[in-house]
Amino acid sequence: MIYLFEDKEDDTLSLLFRRTLPEQVLKAVEYVNGNGNLVNRSRELIAAGERVLVILDTVPANKSIRDIYITLRKISRDNEYRLIVWNIVCAEYYFIKAFGKRNDLKVFRDSVCIDIVLSRLPYKGSSLISTEEDIVFSRTFEKFCKLYIYKNGGECVNETIAFFKEDCCCTDECTEISLDDKSDLYRKAYECIFEYEPSDEELWSIHRKLIERNNTMIQIYNDAGYLKINSYPVIREY
Repeated sequence: MIYLFEDKEDDTLSLLFRRTLPEQVLKAVEYVNGNGNLVNRSRELIAAGERVLVILDTVPANKSIRDIYITLRKISRDNEYRLIVWNIVCAEYYFIKAFGKRNDLKVFRDSVCIDIVLSRLPYKGSSLISTEEDIVFSRTFEKFCKLYIYKNGGECVNETIAFFKEDCCCTDECTEISLDDKSDLYRKAYECIFEYEPSDEELWSIHRKLIERNNTMIQIYNDAGYLKINSYPVIREY
């Protein structure tokens, strides 16, 4: 099975995610550098006889992502369900989820608006959005998570990037934690199985769980007056 991610392979979060992946899984991971490339690459892999697990960043108020998902769903249903989609939120969300409330690490300066991120709530009223540039930049929840890290991330995250390069043991204010442990904690925040190739039952169970969570988030954003998006149908029932 091929694990297909939309991110950039050399992005700091991608590197942290992969660092402690088992070799058997790691060699099956691909990055396509943008969700617009997921459909074509999925078709190529399916045509080559592969099974494909697409890890799709799925944020509310974004019609183009839903269009990509619907196309992937059709590819799967036309090819004996050899394609599965896991509708995650976004890499930045899981980074904040993993480390945003760690008082023993100086990953973030404080916990301002942390509940908006962790509860995946409508974010336009956040105090972090303070300029016209912030408003333009934060056009999606994913972009808001990026803004959160940029504005609230500590020096080791945004300046030296040491958090992604080495063990944490640089100050008396931080707990000692290895880079490997940070990788494990980050990946654990996804609440998906990446440590081994899941069974079909596990793959589809996670798919349905993530779809349900995604649709709940969409409804909250629809009700809050963001761009209205239809809910996502599952690819495969039980």
